Amino acid sequence: MNRTSIRSALTATGVGMALLLAGCGSGGSDSAAGAKSLTTVADSTTSSQTRTDSGTSSSSTAGSASSASDTSSATPTSASKRAATAPPAAKRSKTKPPVKPSIHPSAGDKPVPLCTVGQLHITVGGGNADMQGAHRSLRFTNIGDKTCKLTGAPGVSYRSAGRGGHQIGLPAHRIIGHQPIVLIPNAIGSAGIFISSAPRKSGCAKVTARGIRVYPPDSYKAAFVPMPEVVCASATSGPYLKVGPILPGPNHTV
Repeated sequence: MNRTSIRSALTATGVGMALLLAGCGSGGSDSAAGAKSLTTVADSTTSSQTRTDSGTSSSSTAGSASSASDTSSATPTSASKRAATAPPAAKRSKTKPPVKPSIHPSAGDKPVPLCTVGQLHITVGGGNADMQGAHRSLRFTNIGDKTCKLTGAPGVSYRSAGRGGHQIGLPAHRIIGHQPIVLIPNAIGSAGIFISSAPRKSGCAKVTARGIRVYPPDSYKAAFVPMPEVVCASATSGPYLKVGPILPGPNHTV
């Protein structure tokens, strides 16, 4: 091979190498450009996502703040409504204790004196009867001009006659339990009296009592009240009478 051929071959080889290097440089540039383009798209996506996330976060925060504000403002309104619609508290009623009967008409007055036989009109009123006997009322009317009091049950017994008579049988059984009553002039109190029918049904020796002797409570003087009744003659028989405490009103019975 001559020098001219060698030089031509070297020249061709150099041109080929140059073209090869140019191709490689161009490909690297495209790759770099592509990489740069991809980086730019990724950055743009990330930035867009960051902006979107930021907006969502801001919106969420603003919404939460708005909800909290709405809840905060709604709470007093509900409390106000409850306060407005709540029923008023019930007032406590003060119950006064019952007033007990007193022998004094009012505070500061002088004590009321006992009723005496002289200022009382004593009678036997009506009532009812059953198989055991009669249930009637023993009435005490204040015929005086002053107020007086009576407390408890009177003493009662059968009498053969008035002042000249004698007691027949045992005195009446008095019922325990009483209250003081005050009788103004013309007022009436009464004690229930039970008249047993046992003497009429028994085989005892019988006599007719002309009436009853009545002692007002706390009195040593008695009044005679006509009330004919068949009773047993024995001084230890009975008692065939029973009497309760004197109470306000004319028709109490036992």
